[in-house]
Amino acid sequence: MHKQRFQRTILFLLCCLLLMFCYPTATSANQTEKTSVLLVYDSLALGTQKEGNVEAVQRLLASFGTQVTVTSYDSYEKGMLFKFSKVITILNLDDVTQVKELFKQDMIKYVGEYMHIGNGLPANIRQDMNLEDELLDQDNIRLAIGQFSQSSITASNITYITKFTGTSFGQITSERKKTTSPFGVLHGKYAYIPYMVKGNLSEQAAAYILRDWLSVKTVSHSYVLLNEIYPFSDLVMLSEMADRLYESGIPFIVSVQPVLNNLEFPAMQRYLEAIKHVQSRNGSIVVNAPVVNSTISLDITILKSQMGSFLNALAEYGIVPLGVGTELYWTYDQHYIGNGLSFFQSGIIFPNQRMMYRAQTSTSSAFTSAMYTIQAKELSNYVLTTKMMDPLPMNTAFVYPFPKDHKELEATMDTLLSSWTTFADYKNEEHSVHTDTNELISQRGHLQINGQAIALNNAITEIDSDHTYVQEVKKSFTTLFSVQNNIFIVLILTTLLIFMVFLIIGFRMYKRKFTHRERPL
Repeated sequence: MHKQRFQRTILFLLCCLLLMFCYPTATSANQTEKTSVLLVYDSLALGTQKEGNVEAVQRLLASFGTQVTVTSYDSYEKGMLFKFSKVITILNLDDVTQVKELFKQDMIKYVGEYMHIGNGLPANIRQDMNLEDELLDQDNIRLAIGQFSQSSITASNITYITKFTGTSFGQITSERKKTTSPFGVLHGKYAYIPYMVKGNLSEQAAAYILRDWLSVKTVSHSYVLLNEIYPFSDLVMLSEMADRLYESGIPFIVSVQPVLNNLEFPAMQRYLEAIKHVQSRNGSIVVNAPVVNSTISLDITILKSQMGSFLNALAEYGIVPLGVGTELYWTYDQHYIGNGLSFFQSGIIFPNQRMMYRAQTSTSSAFTSAMYTIQAKELSNYVLTTKMMDPLPMNTAFVYPFPKDHKELEATMDTLLSSWTTFADYKNEEHSVHTDTNELISQRGHLQINGQAIALNNAITEIDSDHTYVQEVKKSFTTLFSVQNNIFIVLILTTLLIFMVFLIIGFRMYKRKFTHRERPL
């Protein structure tokens, strides 16, 4: 009997363990680990055609929500590869013998997923992909992928894939060889892109391979983004443009520059009114990262409180910002991450313009919801067809600079109305912004502040321009000085009165004396 009970108890415990493995504990979104990638490069290729391609790959990875650790061959340490399940190598130097021996030895033993960009594909991976290629020192090429194409690209020391096993992406046509080869190849856990530079179609083409290599399954969308909007911009034209986009059924995003001081000025109130009107016309609001003029400025030490104050000012006005627009390098700086980006779960990643690091780190901070950006004018140069354009592999904002005048406004509107792109509404995705006093979220197109749905109002309130710009300073001894002034005034008036009395008396005495002398005998 006891033996049967013991057997039943053991069987019950085994069943419980089996259930625990089959139905693991639910994990919150914040606890879910982001994909992490090690990016190793041999050179930044400054002054060459390949300059900027490392940054371009970093930005593509960021737009897929990937955390990236970047290192050069010179900084590589033995065993670093094995800390990551995914590794990307970028070789920009023509001399592949410059590859560090430590890295070579680790690469032979590495069993994770690997992507190679540039020349010098490791021999063991070449063999696994059954890959053969041919190198040309100079060529003009045509690149095509999906619905995009670019011709007359000058390339030096370019490798053409002539044989491979796996899935090919895009096509590169050689003007010299008059042949076509794949832009890139994916085979199992290995991917190979022989040619990639920043600033032409190869940058966006690499995203197609990255998406599959990273196993990204989410559906991507295209968005309209208006940037370079400041308090001193033409806010009347901003409201007019928002009205016209709303009437045309085009959802859009505006990236507004934050105001970090003087939040009580009338100019700030007019700015808030314009932003609120944009929001009421189906516009989504994101806050741009502040402009950094100097890393030694005192202003950067109070960045967190200033950003929090601006976000709270938006919330008090019924405005719900959904994310932040930032240059890539902010996500590689501990100061900017902790004090500027920590409010946001969603980010729109712009290319670096002027890097002003304060506390640079080699590992990036990844957004839960991220978006790539490209100038709308640039992408239009690559469009191959007039059919409905599919979105790029990652969420992408087509950037339209805010018009400087009505001529540019008309040109922008004409471009948008004639576009074959279907633009998505940013509010339909889940976004959240947290300050010390407010929680701002969007969910399935609805905006909320601290759990309360907001009412959209498209009426613009007139703001009174009268304002005391210089605050009155508190005065000391005001009463004492006032009394003294009154005493002095009384004394002066009394003195004048006495003087007048003596003047009159003197005049009368003089007149009497003069009359006495003139009287005849």
